[in-house]
Amino acid sequence: MKNLLLGGFEGAIMPVTPRYKSVSGVLAYRDIDSLPIVPDVAILCTHASRNIALFTQLAAKGVKSVIVLSADMHETSSTGETVQDLCVGIARSSGMRVLGPNSLGLMLPWLNFNASFSPVSPQKGKIAFISQSAAMCTTILDWANDKSIGFSAFISLGNAVDIDFADLLDHLSTDTHTEAILLYVDSIKDARRFMSAARGASRNRRILVLKGGKTVEGRKAAQAHTGGSDTLDIIYDSAIRRTGMLRVQNSHELFAAVETLTHSVPLRGERLAIITNG
Repeated sequence: MKNLLLGGFEGAIMPVTPRYKSVSGVLAYRDIDSLPIVPDVAILCTHASRNIALFTQLAAKGVKSVIVLSADMHETSSTGETVQDLCVGIARSSGMRVLGPNSLGLMLPWLNFNASFSPVSPQKGKIAFISQSAAMCTTILDWANDKSIGFSAFISLGNAVDIDFADLLDHLSTDTHTEAILLYVDSIKDARRFMSAARGASRNRRILVLKGGKTVEGRKAAQAHTGGSDTLDIIYDSAIRRTGMLRVQNSHELFAAVETLTHSVPLRGERLAIITNG
């Protein structure tokens, strides 16, 4: 709530809680059904045990976008299915899109919209950042604010049960505020769809990829984090090259690339000179 209010978002902000009359000085509503208008997006800052009921209520209300911050959606419900599977089923049957779960949130500086629990807010800029790792999000934000580097969008995918890299690449490749896109990837679930979106987006925007899980131990950690498949790093390397994206090998290279993209003059045409010492 503090991030939404301090960010200067001009839309209606409606906290829903049965426990308090107000949140951060804003009048609260007891339940979703009590909301006077249908929200464009709902942000669930709740324990997973409440989310099945909340998804049902959001679907009935006609809400079309949900950001899920919960990190415990893998828990099994009374029916034997995971909370995550049940919530995704409700969302798909009602046409609702889901960001997360286990997401840090969504930040759109040009709209003054900070729907996240990040302690740092991004500045306005021309670079979009999409990450499966919330820890990498906060690392990049801290560094970028120190360097006065801004972003057009800052998106934490979390477990990406619905909205994934492909959806966002399709959108950001035509976004007027975005000139370059940075990806932090743990694992890709739908390789065909990702490569199709990446190939199309790389024609219009410069795309840098930092891939986690290069070692055996790293792949296991990435798989545990996002629930993806265990894929050899060389396959990712080949896929990134074939789609026209550029891979950076570590966060230091990513930082250097971001600084270059931020301060460089956009290239036009094909007249490019390269000066190198090797």
